[in-house]
Amino acid sequence: MSYADLNGQRSMAFDDVRNEFYEAAIKKIVKPDSVVLDLGSGLGVHALMAARAGARRVFMVEPENVVHCANEIAKHNGYGDRVEAFQGRIEEVELPEKVDVIISVFTGNLLYSEDLLPSLYYARDKWLKPGGRLIPNAAELMLAPISLEKTFEENVAVWSKPHRGFDYSPLRRYAANGFLSDRKKDVSGELLAPGQVIASADFYNASDTNLDATATFQIEKAGTCHGLHAWIRIHLGDEWAATGPVEAPMHWTPTTFTLDPPLAVTGSQRLEARLRRPEYGEWTWTVHDDGRRAQHSTFLSAPILPSALKLIGEGGAPALSPKGALAKFVIDRFDGRTPNSQIIAEVLANFPEQFSSAPQAKQFVTALAARYGR
Repeated sequence: MSYADLNGQRSMAFDDVRNEFYEAAIKKIVKPDSVVLDLGSGLGVHALMAARAGARRVFMVEPENVVHCANEIAKHNGYGDRVEAFQGRIEEVELPEKVDVIISVFTGNLLYSEDLLPSLYYARDKWLKPGGRLIPNAAELMLAPISLEKTFEENVAVWSKPHRGFDYSPLRRYAANGFLSDRKKDVSGELLAPGQVIASADFYNASDTNLDATATFQIEKAGTCHGLHAWIRIHLGDEWAATGPVEAPMHWTPTTFTLDPPLAVTGSQRLEARLRRPEYGEWTWTVHDDGRRAQHSTFLSAPILPSALKLIGEGGAPALSPKGALAKFVIDRFDGRTPNSQIIAEVLANFPEQFSSAPQAKQFVTALAARYGR
């Protein structure tokens, strides 16, 4: 695990605003006889909270190597006898028993954005006891039109301004099809209409993670609509935690889907908005009034070559590239008997054009071993 990975985990583990909501729910729900699953545990802060609340047994499930850090921290804090770590996706691991409580942080910034909900639903259906509890148990995706002049200028319009005598304006269309969600930057603005619930999920019963939702906004004041501002509300125990524009910052961040060109609006008009995202797909957003219509998609936020489209389409028939052939050559030798030293030697003999040195070949082989070996 790199320092960057650990630093990213730190921002979640030390998120006092979010963790205060989680701990309040954990204290109310976890009982001395509870068996708890901390799903996507990271550094295991919620597993530790469950153990401190008296849980009989806590399972931490996490696909990344950080789970070993979480296990070390659990032991260091005196919970090693009750907290157990499992590395892997929940679909891959076998737990010792079913659980009374599942704790997760699987909503992402935009509820559907990280495609984690299918794993939560899998864990619920396979491992949660009848009558078991979920933390959180529900969530809502909120949306509102927003005016944010400064942020739009700095992130979208800036591409139309020459820099050092060079014109970068052809790239503006990529920026216009992205969205803004970096809490470290000033993405504050003024909502032009109250936020609305555009989608909701009851985690006890939901199974669908495809989003196709619409909303009608009555503009409350004249201004310029630079995009659609989105945030989530999460239900934990008896409380709602939110990442909205007036809430205290959390690791989860609100997001703005930009419009280019922005739409001038009056205080008497209505805006129709549609937000779509298929499971594991791209975001598409459409805004229109009586005479204007704007549509954007994250699919258009980066260059896409026709050759790449042909490869990834359902009718595509890809062949291995030279690097793909190399990776297959290495993985085919992961048989539990062939040492890495032999694989490296064979790679250098069969793919001399791919590497400038033996250490470079070693790095390639060992990286694949760490990712796909067992």
